[in-house]
Amino acid sequence: MKREKFGSRLGFILVSAGCAIGLGNVWKFPYMCGAYGGAAFILIYLVFLLILGIPVMVCEFAVGRGSKKSVALSFNELEPKGTFWHQLRYIGIFGCYLLMMFYTMVGG
Repeated sequence: MKREKFGSRLGFILVSAGCAIGLGNVWKFPYMCGAYGGAAFILIYLVFLLILGIPVMVCEFAVGRGSKKSVALSFNELEPKGTFWHQLRYIGIFGCYLLMMFYTMVGG
């Protein structure tokens, strides 16, 4: 089966931004910001978003480009032989399920 790819760099950037921002930030963030701290909270939020988000995003891009597989199959593709890194793939799978449950509640 042929794997699909993005048609343009802009499409990839927009999808990545949509996943990073998420429904929780779009719906809940303005309410929380207005209720508990205003601009000072936004400033701290953006600083920590950059400090924590950029390294995670770079790691995810590197694993995705290196393996060209899903989160579960990328460990089988990239791990050195004789190591046990492939057992960590269950954390990625479990994380996807947790995100799905969270966004189901936010959407509801």
